[in-house]
Amino acid sequence: MSMAKDHEYNVQAGEPVGVVAAQSLGEPGTQMVLRTFHMTGVAATAIATSGLPRIIELLDAKKMPSSPLMRIRLKESYAKSFAKADEAAKKISEIKMSSVMRHIVENFSKGKILVVLNTQSLQAADLTARPIAARLGKELGVEAKVGEHGNIIVSTHTKNLKEVRAITVKITKAIVNGIEGAGRAMVVQDKNGDFYIESAGSNIEPVMQVEGVDPEKIYTNDLFSMYRVFGIEAARNTLALELRKTLEDQDISVNDRHISLIADAMTSGGTLQSIGRHGLVGKKESVFARAAFEETVKHLINAAAFGEVDHMRGVTENILVGKQIPLGTGSVKLVIKSKESKKK
Repeated sequence: MSMAKDHEYNVQAGEPVGVVAAQSLGEPGTQMVLRTFHMTGVAATAIATSGLPRIIELLDAKKMPSSPLMRIRLKESYAKSFAKADEAAKKISEIKMSSVMRHIVENFSKGKILVVLNTQSLQAADLTARPIAARLGKELGVEAKVGEHGNIIVSTHTKNLKEVRAITVKITKAIVNGIEGAGRAMVVQDKNGDFYIESAGSNIEPVMQVEGVDPEKIYTNDLFSMYRVFGIEAARNTLALELRKTLEDQDISVNDRHISLIADAMTSGGTLQSIGRHGLVGKKESVFARAAFEETVKHLINAAAFGEVDHMRGVTENILVGKQIPLGTGSVKLVIKSKESKKK
């Protein structure tokens, strides 16, 4: 039988792919600067976490990234017009009351709150006092109207100091325009001349409803948002892409197969799992493999208490007891027929 050439295989039989992938990512990781930040396409909107902190964030499968970003593609009619793209961006861009007001005055004896608006900030955000008052009234369940000088007067219908102060805090934090969590949105032009939106936040579901947005072409670096909206395959691809991009930003070259294997392992169970004692390692079948990583005594006591059996199929547990690992030459089982057995 003719032997196939090396390049005809994706990987050789018995190759310890997990160890090689871990080493391929772990070794260059030691070359990274501990805390590094760089500017992304959102320009002054956000400073994205990169380098080792971002790698740790991805492998720990953090629920929310420290620097969430969204890339929102638009339908053709909007992508060709800056005015229309800007209109969509204004509907998305999150603006809080604190960024459009000068100061706030509480009148505890009358149970009223005066919000003095910043005219310049309002003009920059293309807003007026009336829609802000309407949104405040709707979201906070208070009576808000525009006063003589264009300021907002909020009637709390209570004279209790604590309750008035609580409403004041809510007003300051209230969103007066755009989508909660979307952050500041900006219109960007790609090399083909098409306009799209980049936003320093992440909240895919409501963004999909905005007129002009292509709901199938929204990308975020928030893994759990991608998983929740587009499914586990999209989350897996996002994880691989973010790992690759972070390494490339540091001028580190790692073969795509190692990155893909890590992304596959973290999403193989149908959900996003971290690499650690609360994720992949903590859910290994082998007692010894779990005990060799962290919380040794806990795993051994639980295994003894519940009568767990270790079938010694993995690498870690075999090294631990001094047996040959089932990889490489150890994966081959040979049976030799002696001359004596032939005679029988």
